[in-house]
Formats: sequence, structure tokens, C-alpha cells
Amino acid sequence: MKDIKAALVTGGATGIGKACALSFLEGGYAVAIVGRRKEKTDEAAAEFAKDFDSERILSLGGDVAKQEDVQAIFNAIEERFGRLDVVVNNAGIAPSHPFLETSYEEYDRAVKVNQYGTFMCMQRGAQMMVDKGIGGVIINMGSIYGRVASGNIVGYNASKGAVEMMTKAAAFELAKYNIRVVGIAPGVIDTPMLDIDKERGTVEELYSKGMRKKPLPPSAIGETALFLASEAADGINAVTIPVDDGFLGYK
Repeated sequence: MKDIKAALVTGGATGIGKACALSFLEGGYAVAIVGRRKEKTDEAAAEFAKDFDSERILSLGGDVAKQEDVQAIFNAIEERFGRLDVVVNNAGIAPSHPFLETSYEEYDRAVKVNQYGTFMCMQRGAQMMVDKGIGGVIINMGSIYGRVASGNIVGYNASKGAVEMMTKAAAFELAKYNIRVVGIAPGVIDTPMLDIDKERGTVEELYSKGMRKKPLPPSAIGETALFLASEAADGINAVTIPVDDGFLGYK
């Protein structure tokens, strides 16, 4: 399948990641869907296979916070697709406790998944692109909460802020290989991550911060990712673009 462009989407079985995987499949890419729970990536792959050639879909289980899992993921992509043109670093977690109740283990896990996982997949993906002479694109999923603080998610705030700076730093070094590195900062997106706010009764307050007072669908992020990977976005590099319906406009 070396004649078909290939994309990797971490955290690709649900929510924003699943929407990104769908967008790239619709865009003609072969797509590797990665998630910690292989049964979930298998479910997503089976669903996609109803509409797309199953040979273009690779379901992989793995934890991006573990070096051995990351290596196995890229080995599998090499074996199946023989190339990699786009990396979408979407895998992320948002443990939620008040600052004074946040444990070291909880904070550490958020940083390992959101920050270290992004670093390892950026580095390994870029190396694969360089080795094959591919001028690819790396897309890191940041967050509006990498720019503004919010209660109860200090690990998420910190790690997403780091992802935005990592995007700039990697873009600076990878430009000479014709590899672009860009970020997306989603706002309030209609995914299961809103469940905590729904339980707390704070979801309407979140909705109110968007210009149109409603959440965006995951497809808004998937379509943005596909655009950023396209030649039409060739001039966009080293920046993180908010897709937040104006949420940050209030800040």
C-alpha cells in the first residue's frame, strides 16, 4: 500500500480521534487507529470497514505513555502501510480533582499520556518520515485549557500547555525536512469528556462560553485536521489553531 498516503490517529477509537480517523479515510488515506483498549479500536475499524476498504484500516492497541507500545505501533504501521504521512497525536486524559486533592500519581499519568505520549509519537513519526523522504505533517491535539486555566484539571492544563510549546519547538527543527508540525486546540466538543460536567451540572456554563452557546461536533476537529494535512494548508506551521467557536475570544 506504499502508493496510498497513511495517517496515524492515537486515541482514535472514540470522540475526536474517531472523527479524525473518519475524515482521513474520507480523504483517501490509509489509517492506523490506536487506543489503549484494542476491543474499542476493533469496533471502530469494523464500523469504518462498512464504508471503506478494510485494507486501508489498521486497528492497534497500545498505550502511548509506554515506549515499548509506541515502538510496536510504528513497527506495525511500517509492516502494513510501508509509509507514514500524517501523525495525529490525539490520545489524552483529563483526570479531575481539586488541586489540593490531586495525587502525584494522577498528575504523573496526565503528563505521561498527554505530554510524553505526544513527544514519543512525534519523534518516532518524524523519524519514519525522514527515513522515507516524506514531507509529512504532525498534528498535535492541544486544548483551550492549554491556554486558560480551569478548576480541577491541573495536570491537563499543564500538559496541554506543554503540547503547544512542543509543537513550536518540533516545527522549528523539522522544517528542514519539509515536515510541518501544527496543533489544534478544541473548545467544547460533544464527546464523553463532557460527562463530568454534565454530572456536576456545569455543562451549560461551558456551553455559554462559545459564541453560539452550544458544543461543536467532533467532526469539526476531524475536518480541521484533514485540512491542516493538505497542500492547501502548506503555509500553516508551528501554530496551534483554536477550534472553539470563539471560546478564547472571551479571554
